Amino acid sequence: MGDYGNAPRNVIQKPGVVNWNLALFKNVPIGGERSLQFRAEAYNVLNHTEFQDVDRTARFDPAGNQINPNFGTPIGIGTPTRSPRTIQLSGRFVF
Repeated sequence: MGDYGNAPRNVIQKPGVVNWNLALFKNVPIGGERSLQFRAEAYNVLNHTEFQDVDRTARFDPAGNQINPNFGTPIGIGTPTRSPRTIQLSGRFVF
């Protein structure tokens, strides 16, 4: 049927995530107990490309040669990257 291989258990891992989020806000008093808050939020602020997954399908021919040309690459996956930089602005009136 086949032989067991000698590869370690976690030899192939998914790509790491390097994601920095940032939020800035400014409170502006209007008078009494009323105030305005202006807020800016940025997700993935450095716009670092993050791959969701890689092709981990190892295919071999009868001679034992690897025949999957996409093995170890993000090619062939429907959406290979996570979301790019997203910026959100908001305002809030507190009374």
